[in-house]
Formats: sequence, structure tokens, C-alpha cells
Amino acid sequence: MRTVWTVPPNIAQTLLESPEIQMFLTSNELPETADDPRQRLTEFTHALGALSRNIGRTFGSVDAANRDLFGGSAGTVPVALRLTVLRAIVTEVDDRTPTPDPLPATVVDQLGAYVYALLDPRDRTVVHIGSGRGNRIFALTWTALGEAHKLTAAGESAPPATPEAEAALRRVRAVYESGYSVEHFVVADHLLPAADGDHAAGATAQAVIAALGLLESHRGEFVLTNLAGTTGDAEADRVARPIAELVRQYSAKAAPELPTPCVVLRITDAKSASAEQVRDLADRPWPAGSAARRVDGLPILVVADNIVRGAYRATGWEAASRTEENGGTILYRFLGESDPELEKLFVDTRVTPDRLGLKRWPSHGWAPRLTRAMPRATPRPRT
Repeated sequence: MRTVWTVPPNIAQTLLESPEIQMFLTSNELPETADDPRQRLTEFTHALGALSRNIGRTFGSVDAANRDLFGGSAGTVPVALRLTVLRAIVTEVDDRTPTPDPLPATVVDQLGAYVYALLDPRDRTVVHIGSGRGNRIFALTWTALGEAHKLTAAGESAPPATPEAEAALRRVRAVYESGYSVEHFVVADHLLPAADGDHAAGATAQAVIAALGLLESHRGEFVLTNLAGTTGDAEADRVARPIAELVRQYSAKAAPELPTPCVVLRITDAKSASAEQVRDLADRPWPAGSAARRVDGLPILVVADNIVRGAYRATGWEAASRTEENGGTILYRFLGESDPELEKLFVDTRVTPDRLGLKRWPSHGWAPRLTRAMPRATPRPRT
């Protein structure tokens, strides 16, 4: 562990919650503080402005922080306030947060050409956007931290020495020196040569939407209107995905033969949830018909992005609500917890809708397989 001084994104709140800062603003009991509260408020405002201009920066010594934030001993912020502020932003961090390992060859093959984005987790800003193949997504991080052995192992080279690359390397180093890790996202993958200009423009637009979506602070209250309703089959085209999630998807083996009967629940939010959270997400009303409810110990699999995230057996059902459509269908919640045998067989394996005879997952997420007969597509009317 080592000591660093980092200016957090919520620096104003951090300072105002400090008892020492409150004492400075409301009294002159700290040494060498002005008697006039208006002067102390002016000094605090000046200090806060200096800090706000340096949000996200990390300093390895108190002298460096004092010099760069407040101009050293010649600055206009009084010593008592400086020391109070510096005590409020000091923290202990690990000497080095691990960086990503090279991607498995099977994942590299499936990613193809891609567009990626690096995110600073301290303030959710995008550090860099680039494109490439293989492990190019990690090249800046490995270079910034001097991990040439990972570059060599992955068959990558350091980025060319350009102003843009140097700026990105500085940002990446600052993130890791603060005790955080750069987050690596893929905003568009397995890109193929465009058949025409419209196709290229559409693919570019989807990548831009996914990258800008990383800046959204509150999911469900989107600034970018393209992200409204980001659920269903189109979600993967509009949302940037963490590289770790893509590795999970591309490394997953096909699920074994699905049990008959069973039900697959497609829940998009389950892809970023813990095992406990997956069960909570599954505890919602479903259009379970009497045929499903009559099955003793019905296997239930939860999928997100075609990867099984949870496996359960239904020990019972309870009526939860009634829909307004279709004459008021009653929806049901299933009772039951995770099943170790089903988990061992299916969790982290790949299940696609065609395994249930479907072209796509239904919008309501309920996909039953109660007999071995596959559902048939509705025939087109003859003309």
C-alpha cells in the first residue's frame, strides 16, 4: 500500500462534509485563519476552484499536490486551509492494480475487427477510442504501465509516438496510480467490409451510439435518445460491452441438450448481476400457463446475451398480477432456489433461441419447452 492524494469527482461534497472545513468556514479557531468569515469563504472558493480544475488527478507526494493545486508556498490559499484540504483527499492505494491478460485465441477469432473504448472509472469519462484486432484494446494500458512482456505475448506492438497516444498514456497511468483500473469496452465487433455506403454509415452510427452510451450517468433517463428502450434483441447493437463479458460469451461452450420440459427466461439485466441478483431478477411475474405450472420441479434457466446466468427448479407458483391484454391473463412467480446439478450443466454455457425452435427470444422473455416438438413458424397467407 502507498499514500496518494487524489482529487475525487465529488470534491465539493467531500470538502463540505469535512469537520475541519466546516470549522474553517464557521469559525477562526484553526491557526492562522482570517477573522472575517467573508475572507475565509473567498479563500475556500479559491481552493475549491483549483481542485475542480484538477478532478481525477493523483499526486504521489504532499509537496507535489501542494505545488500543483495551490502554487506552493507563494499561493493565495492559507496554510491551514491547504493542510485541511490535503488531509481530505489523501488515500491509501495498492501499489499496482493488475492489468488484463491477453485474450484467448478463440475470443480473438470471434471478435474480428472491432472498435473499442477505454473508460476512466473515477469520473466515467472516455479516455480513448480506437480500432484494431486481437489484443489491440489492451496495448495502451500495457504500454503505459511498462508491461512489454504482455505486448510480446499477445503479438502486439506499442502505439506509435503521437500526441494523441502520449495523452492517452498519461491518462491511463493516472488511473492506475490512483488505485483504479481502466475499463475496457468493445463498442462494435466482428466488423466486415461494407457492402455499400449506407451499410458503412449504419455500422459507424451504431459504434458512436455505443461509445456515447458509456457517458450516460443514469440508465433509464437517457440524454442520448438513441438509447431509449435499450432492451430486447437490438440491445447488443447499441450498448458497449465490457471486454470481460465478451470473453465470457465467446469462450462459452454450447449448452448440452436442454431438459424436456423446461423454461428459459431471457432477462437482459442478468448479464451484469451476481448469482443472488439473478434470482431476484427472475422473481417477476411470467405468463406461465397451466401446462408449465403442473410440472413438478420444472427446470428454469435464465439467459442474458445467450449465456445461461442461473438455473433453478420451480417448487411451486403463486399468482402475481393480471395483464390488461388477451382478456386479462394471470401472471405467476415461481417458487424455488438454484439447483446445483442444473448449474453444473448449464451456467456459463450458450443457449440461443433456435435451441427452442425460435428465431428470436420473445419480448416478454418467457420461452417454454414443454414437449420435444419444436414450435413452428406461422405460415404466410397465400396471395
